Amino acid sequence: FQLLKKGGVLLVIYWLIAGIISVCQNTIGIAIGKAVGLEAPYALLSSAISMIGGHGAAASYGSTFVEMGYAQGTLVGAAAATFGLISAVLIGGPLGRRLIVKYDLKPSVDDTFIPGDVMNVNAESSQKLTGSDIMKNVTAILACMAVGSMVSAQIGKLIGMSFPTYVGAMFVAVILRNVNEKAKFYRFDYPLVEGIGDVMLSLYLSMALMTLKLWELAGLIGGVLLVVLCQALFMILAAYFVVFRILGKNYDAAVMCAGLCGHGLGATPSAIVNMTAVTEKYGMSHRAFMIVPIVGAFLVDIIYQPQTIAFIKFFVQGFTG
Repeated sequence: FQLLKKGGVLLVIYWLIAGIISVCQNTIGIAIGKAVGLEAPYALLSSAISMIGGHGAAASYGSTFVEMGYAQGTLVGAAAATFGLISAVLIGGPLGRRLIVKYDLKPSVDDTFIPGDVMNVNAESSQKLTGSDIMKNVTAILACMAVGSMVSAQIGKLIGMSFPTYVGAMFVAVILRNVNEKAKFYRFDYPLVEGIGDVMLSLYLSMALMTLKLWELAGLIGGVLLVVLCQALFMILAAYFVVFRILGKNYDAAVMCAGLCGHGLGATPSAIVNMTAVTEKYGMSHRAFMIVPIVGAFLVDIIYQPQTIAFIKFFVQGFTG
């Protein structure tokens, strides 16, 4: 919440842009799916669920669709998310570089206007973690997962469909992190939590990719591939011709467009990779590195999740229920 205050109007604008893009992605998926005869669940899994949501959302919603009777849901989600992850890093850096070179952009002279940015807020403590500190951090993660699962289950009952458990866990974790900043229940250590996340994500992706049975997609691959290719093309055109101008047509805007391609097609780490590749060559953008991660990792879900559920209720349950 400290970071939200520091982001100001630019953060709100970027957040709304990311949310609108997620709506456009679902609209594109459904439209193309109808045109080529791809069933709505698979079209949606090739849209914002896998593009904005990444592998975690693809697996969760894929399982939901499997329960609804769409047997290849998990497989389609994993394949689409993998394509998005690869295309995100292939597109973002070159797009940002193109904008910078074309308009001869330079880093802002007051680029340190946010002294307490993401890196400072999440900076590593100089104190050595004890075994008790590590256990408390791990316990907090497990508690968020447990309570979040129950929250997701209750939301699922309200909306009449399975709701991804990771979303509930994420919102519980947001509350815990902010309450702990004031109450100091335990010594939160961001590098430790990030390291645990990196290990778990690597294990998950390894298992998911090794178990992909792409031959089972034979009847769907054409439609799914067409949708994800259109998603990548849409992101390029939207970022280059529209978002760059809305964000101010300056250096920060170019770097943020590179980040948008990262988390708009892949995941927040992809956004960081894209922005790092650009800023290492052309100069730092503190605005981009503060705004993009917090929107990509959390804020965009506030818009992306409800509208995705609305698409599912109308285009999937509305036709099968």
